[in-house]
Amino acid sequence: MAESSIALSKDEALLKSFKTQLKDNVLSMLVNFEELIKLVSPKTPGQITNNTEQELNAYEMQEYQIIYDHSFVEEEMDRQSESMDAKVVECDEALIKIVRDLEDELLDLEDEYYEKSGGPY
Repeated sequence: MAESSIALSKDEALLKSFKTQLKDNVLSMLVNFEELIKLVSPKTPGQITNNTEQELNAYEMQEYQIIYDHSFVEEEMDRQSESMDAKVVECDEALIKIVRDLEDELLDLEDEYYEKSGGPY
């Protein structure tokens, strides 16, 4: 009994050690990622010209506005949906017309066949 409790406590200690190591590794990865982002972003003076920085800021604001402009997105989706609904109706009407034309043509051909063959019997 004592051996199993010792083995259990060793397993728990090992598991706790793995969990703390995992947390430390994840935190280290996060810090490294943040440092990479800081190094990549052109925030130090003299690294880019003012015009380029203004263009970059304008682009970021435009991107933010596009992403978070939900009303525009909803309006565009509604417009696209209405357009697609109109196309569906148009395609359905075209298919119905084709079916009717095909039906008329087949009836004419059937009548012509029976006239030439001397009747259905």
